[in-house]
Amino acid sequence: MQGPSNRDIGSSASIEAVLRAAQERLDRLTAHQAAREQLEGALIVDIRSEAERRANGEIPGSLILERNVLEWRLDPTSGWRIAEAVDHSLRVIVVCPEGYVSSLAAVGLRDIGLYRATDVLGGFGGWRAAGCPVVRSVTMAGSFVAAGPTELTLDSARQQLLVDGVPISLTRLEYRLLDELLRANGRVVTRDELRSSIGDWPGSRSRSVDLHIHRIRRKLGPRAAALLTTEWGVGFRLRATPVPSQRVQSPVSEVADDDDVEVAGAVDAFDAAQFDVAGGGGS
Repeated sequence: MQGPSNRDIGSSASIEAVLRAAQERLDRLTAHQAAREQLEGALIVDIRSEAERRANGEIPGSLILERNVLEWRLDPTSGWRIAEAVDHSLRVIVVCPEGYVSSLAAVGLRDIGLYRATDVLGGFGGWRAAGCPVVRSVTMAGSFVAAGPTELTLDSARQQLLVDGVPISLTRLEYRLLDELLRANGRVVTRDELRSSIGDWPGSRSRSVDLHIHRIRRKLGPRAAALLTTEWGVGFRLRATPVPSQRVQSPVSEVADDDDVEVAGAVDAFDAAQFDVAGGGGS
C-alpha cells in the first residue's frame, strides 16, 4: 500500500486551520440564541457520545444523532433521512462537547445543501454554563430527548420573559399584558379589562390589545404560545397557575420603546405542567 506523496503532505492544512476556515463559514450561536431558536422551531442535533450524555445530561427536545450518520439523516434527498428533513432550509444547530467537532459537522451539512446549518459556541459546556435547560437522561440515538415542562417567568427588573430559563425581551405593554393575564389565575380576561388595566397610550385603538397579544405569541415560540389562548368573542386566557413569586431588588432597566408604561415590581413564575392546555383556541 502506497503512502502519501510529498506533494500531498505539502499541500495539507493543520486541523486548526481547517477548523478556523469552517467556523468562518458559520453564523455561530450563543447558547441563549440557540435555545431561543429551538423555541421557534430550529432543530438542535446533539452528536456527543452516549458516555458524555450520561455523565453531563442532555438538551430537552434535541435530536440525538451519531456523527457517522449525520449527513444521511439530515439530507432531504437521502433515502435514510428523518421526517423533519423536508428541504434544505432546515435550521440545524449542532452540539458537541466543546464546540469544535460541531463546527466541522455543521460545515459538512452546509456542503450537502443545508445552508442554514450552524453550531453553538462552547458546545454543550457553553449551554450548561449559560443556565439553559438540561435533563438527566440517556436517549437512544435517532430519538428526541424528552422535553420537560415549560416554565415561564416574568422578570420585572430586566423587563424580560424567561421561557425555560431563556430570556425574551418584552416591551412595557407586553409585560403589563402578560402580568395581567397571569394575575387572572387562568380566568378569561376581556379586551376591555386589559385595555382598562394598562391604560390608554398614544396610538391606542380598538384592536391594539389583539396586536400586542399576537406579538407576544410570536416571541413565545410554538410550545409556550399554546398557553396563551384566544377565547373568541370574550378575550384572552393565560392557562397557567402561579407558583410562589420571587422578589427582585434591582431597578427596572430602561427599554427603548414607545410603549411607555410603568412595570410592576415582582417576578411571577408559573409552570405549564400544572394545567391542561388542550381546550384553548389560539390564533
